[in-house]
Amino acid sequence: MKIKILFLFLLLLSCQGPWSYYPEDPENYRGIWVNAYIISGRRVEDVCFDKMHALDEVRMPGFPFYESAEVRVKGVFSGKDTSLSLVPSSDNPNCFIGPRHLTADIGQNYELDVSITWDSAGKRVLSNFHAETYIPKKFKIQRAYDLLGNQYQSGATVLFLPPPMDMKSNYFIPEYSDDVGGVRVTMIFDEGIYWGQNTIDQMIEQFTGETDTAHFARFGDRRSVFTARNQQIAGSNKNIDSIPVMGMLLPAIGRVKLLFYATTSDYIKYLDTYVNGSDDSRIEAVYNIQGGAGIFAGMLVDTFVVNLKAAPDVKVFNNLDAQDNYCRTIDEETNVPNWKLKRECLEFWDKKICGGTCEYNIPRKLLETALSKEEQVTWCEHRDFPAYIYPLCGSALVRYSKSGKKSAILDREVKKWCEIHLDDEECATL
Repeated sequence: MKIKILFLFLLLLSCQGPWSYYPEDPENYRGIWVNAYIISGRRVEDVCFDKMHALDEVRMPGFPFYESAEVRVKGVFSGKDTSLSLVPSSDNPNCFIGPRHLTADIGQNYELDVSITWDSAGKRVLSNFHAETYIPKKFKIQRAYDLLGNQYQSGATVLFLPPPMDMKSNYFIPEYSDDVGGVRVTMIFDEGIYWGQNTIDQMIEQFTGETDTAHFARFGDRRSVFTARNQQIAGSNKNIDSIPVMGMLLPAIGRVKLLFYATTSDYIKYLDTYVNGSDDSRIEAVYNIQGGAGIFAGMLVDTFVVNLKAAPDVKVFNNLDAQDNYCRTIDEETNVPNWKLKRECLEFWDKKICGGTCEYNIPRKLLETALSKEEQVTWCEHRDFPAYIYPLCGSALVRYSKSGKKSAILDREVKKWCEIHLDDEECATL
């Protein structure tokens, strides 16, 4: 009986939620989100905006959400104090870029000023933002240590070790200035790498009796592997002094570039509160955007190259084969292969259309004959509806809008398309 009472007591305790501590329900931010970065040695090309969407509102990233925008960045570029007027990127109209020949300098301060006219729930609004940041003065990886504790330099070859050794970390020892708030580590790789079976994969295999190679598929060319902070907690060592990258996060065979982005304290606070604390309502997000939400951060980047070689007893899986397996896998909920559902499987659509004979410039007529109207909508949606490159995507956009999608941006673009293309049959049935 006592055991049952104790169980009920613990159960009641476990049901206590964040409302027990914070009865207030702060209003959610509604407006424009800012993600803007100034990176040493690079042109300004990562200044992006997006509006906050309603839960039932479809996002249309291929089109500008704004009516007009003026975006300026002030600071030292290529050795000169300059004020840059940014223009929309051809790849993404909601991201802005600066001149190619002007690059950001180490140890300098930067200011962002933005004025955007946009539609906020049917009301024309002018939003103004200001933010300040800096690029740290110094950050450089001096040396690294492999899983066995052996020291190595950039460009060296290290072993990918079998379980459980893959739970150990490579350690990267930097020299840095006091103004570095933390370091974000990103790995860049090519598609031809091989992933190795790690401790977690081995445990799963013991239960299932087989290895799901689709699990090893990685799309794109990069992934984030660690964030180190320039801070001590309860007398512990700063992980920025010896930055760990767990062995299992690296490929078993191949060459990778580890990019170490030394950044500001504002960015680390943003990660800890908004990004990492998004599931905890007790945590209030910290931004450095005056008049908006999001982050404007400076970063000093250092590159460290690692060549990976698998130990003889490591099971390895080719990334391209894993991608192929993943895209052919049948989705359990819809009973449809992933290549028809997932944006990352775009190449499979192109193989279906061209048979592997055309890669990036698919003839327009071929698209019309190879795909059904339903497939045209999916193909175009995965590419953010490039209507003015492929006219059939304009018609697909109109069909897409008829499926009950809620979006002022979608309505605007459909109206614009149909005003220009009066002969489009889809427009006639609006």
